[in-house]
Amino acid sequence: MKRIFLVAIIVILGLILWWQFAPRDTVSVDNELEKADLIRLDTPRPNQIISSPLAIKGVARGYWFFEASFPVVLVNWDGLIIAQGIATAQDEWMTEDFVPFEATLTFTVEKDVYSNRGALILRKDNPSGLPEHDDALEIPVMFEKVESDDSGILPFNSGVSGIVSLGPTCPVMQYPPDPDCNDKPFETTVQVFAKNSASTAPFAVTRTDKEGRYSFALPPGGYTLQAVSGKPFPSCGAQSITIEPEVAIEVNLSCDTGIR
Repeated sequence: MKRIFLVAIIVILGLILWWQFAPRDTVSVDNELEKADLIRLDTPRPNQIISSPLAIKGVARGYWFFEASFPVVLVNWDGLIIAQGIATAQDEWMTEDFVPFEATLTFTVEKDVYSNRGALILRKDNPSGLPEHDDALEIPVMFEKVESDDSGILPFNSGVSGIVSLGPTCPVMQYPPDPDCNDKPFETTVQVFAKNSASTAPFAVTRTDKEGRYSFALPPGGYTLQAVSGKPFPSCGAQSITIEPEVAIEVNLSCDTGIR
């Protein structure tokens, strides 16, 4: 009995030592494994150092495309879009099999940027506009270092955050109120447009989490917040905001389900 107990202790100590000192793969692959049956990226790879022009190659299921293409976006450490383009199918795309695609993005990285980290986002083309048909592969990348005077800049200490909700969720108002009829968190894309900018050129973009939360760090200025809507529902109105220096504001967004 004592011998068995001693062996058990040795095994446990061995496992503890292995956990402490075994090499670990610390590279983040974001949702690459989750999307492996839908889209696969050959180049660039997660956490690869990239430079402009960036060649993008991989394969995706035919239904990831629409009219043989889908959008590709490159964002910096703060989610600000620095390049966007179109990936095109290199073979017949009207199939459920994997189809090779290629894209090229040209971008510029500021020499005094706070961080050289960013993300490459390959979005499923969604002509319906319905959020339930949205999908994307997102991988982390690192921008090639740009020589600077090492003065750097700090992250913006101003910005906006909030919750996107979806309601009403019941056809009639309940009295007393039914908790099951409360507005629900909405998982969707939130875009920020700089004042007087084109509606096709968002300043930054992010996804809400399961609780409907979003967050942007933004420089001072005027902006419009827009949660991505469906056609015609859910319908999400645009919200104009003003960001003051050194101030973080909270703005909640509501989307109408059309239920009456």
